[in-house]
Amino acid sequence: MGADLIKERLHLRIEQANEQMLQVLAEMTESLFKTYQPQMLEQKEADLSAAYAEHLRPLSREEMTKEIETAMADHERGDYITLDESSKEAASW
Repeated sequence: MGADLIKERLHLRIEQANEQMLQVLAEMTESLFKTYQPQMLEQKEADLSAAYAEHLRPLSREEMTKEIETAMADHERGDYITLDESSKEAASW
């Protein structure tokens, strides 16, 4: 089984997992990375922190107004997907 197929199957199983299974998977994954690829954990944590911080930056009133106007225009054009469509798309990851 190739790496792409394994990744696809793992993504599918994560989407199907309940909260208890997700907790077990998360702990197992962290343990495996600590053992086999500790350098990836350090790098990934730094990348995630930077991305998270950028996402949380405060918006000016003008930026927020522009984002809201863009979202409203998208909605009026029908440029959105339903929750069911989103769920189906996520299941195919």
